[in-house]
Amino acid sequence: MARNRKLLFIPALMVGILILVLAVKLRPSPSSKPALERSRAVDVITLQQQPLAPQVTGFGRVKPKVEWKAISEVSGKVIYRHPELEKGRVLDAGTVILKIDPLDYQLTLAKAEADISSSEAQLAKLDLEEKNLKTTLTIEKNRLAISKKEVARKEELRRKGLTSQSALDLEKQSYLASQKVVQDLESQLQVLPKERRVSEAQLQVNQSKVEEAERSLEKTEITLPIDARISSVDIEQNQVVNMQQTMLVAHGIAEIEVDAQVALHDMQALASSLTQYTAHADGRPRADQLALQASIQLSSGQFVQQWPAKVTRISDTVSANQATVGVILEVAQDYSQLSPETAPPLVNGMFVQATLEGQANPHWVIPERALHGDKVYLMSDDDTLSIKPVTVLFRREGLVAVQGDFIAAQQLVVNDLLPAVEGMALKVISKDGKAVVVLTKEQGAPQS
Repeated sequence: MARNRKLLFIPALMVGILILVLAVKLRPSPSSKPALERSRAVDVITLQQQPLAPQVTGFGRVKPKVEWKAISEVSGKVIYRHPELEKGRVLDAGTVILKIDPLDYQLTLAKAEADISSSEAQLAKLDLEEKNLKTTLTIEKNRLAISKKEVARKEELRRKGLTSQSALDLEKQSYLASQKVVQDLESQLQVLPKERRVSEAQLQVNQSKVEEAERSLEKTEITLPIDARISSVDIEQNQVVNMQQTMLVAHGIAEIEVDAQVALHDMQALASSLTQYTAHADGRPRADQLALQASIQLSSGQFVQQWPAKVTRISDTVSANQATVGVILEVAQDYSQLSPETAPPLVNGMFVQATLEGQANPHWVIPERALHGDKVYLMSDDDTLSIKPVTVLFRREGLVAVQGDFIAAQQLVVNDLLPAVEGMALKVISKDGKAVVVLTKEQGAPQS
């Protein structure tokens, strides 16, 4: 019985193997897709050079272009302080904001003026004295001449025995006295020019003292030289101020500056775009003569305000921590034209964003999404993928200026292909943003 069962197992096994072979042989083969359906669908754009200017951003704080400090040049008690001399106030140029007690300086000025009068009187006295001496000298010279003739006459009379020796000696003494008087007068006249120079020098000294006293008197009144916003006040009325003491600080409101910190590579992109510029007279380029467009923007919550700016200079230092360089921007503002609702004034310490734009030059410009690392995908003439390396020059608003081995009118693939294999088949479904109609091989009918 057991043997019969073994004999029945062998035929059943053979039948099962036969059925399995037949199932494999008779299974229908899978349908093959046409080559077009194995191609990857892509969007392409036509590659052309177009002008594009680099645009970079930086950040910095607003500070006044002019900071004026009222430093006392005289000492004394403050007898007047402007009622609106307070932090934050805007005052006009020419406003008298402080007065220091001028009494001491008025007395000094009066003394110096009196010294001038004394010096002028001394000079007038010397003039009169010179005139008198010259007149007296003329008289004494005439008297000397007469005395000389009288001596000669008496000597003649003495030889004739008509006069005594004592009378002759007396006349000679008179002659010698007249001679001494003439000599003294001539000596005094010779000394007068020196005395005049001394008096004139003293007059100049006294005049200098008057000018110094007038300047000191003027310095007792502190006047704002510019339209300014008061930043700090360190003086009160009736307080004694010392020389070289800082009494207040004011900021000019006509112009402000922003030291915008810009990355070094962004500055290089800007500099590379400046193919044309006007050099200074000394041949060196200056920042204020470069063709750079600039603006600053203040953002706070929902409020956004923008002002045009001017590049004036480049900072002399580079931030070691941030690898940035400072670009000094200047913004002019007219307070009479400002409206607090729409355009608030720019004040010290505001944090703003600065935007700099270079010159527009022809570049290969592609969308940001068409850049894959440092490579781009091109569609060859045989509808296959070609991968090209590129060098990124700069980015701006979703566009990238690149440098590479390109030819105008090449088809740039903007899709992200995964995986991207060199030579893989492609089919275009849109070109330059427009859908492309494709004819199928089997139907010969249009398919989009």
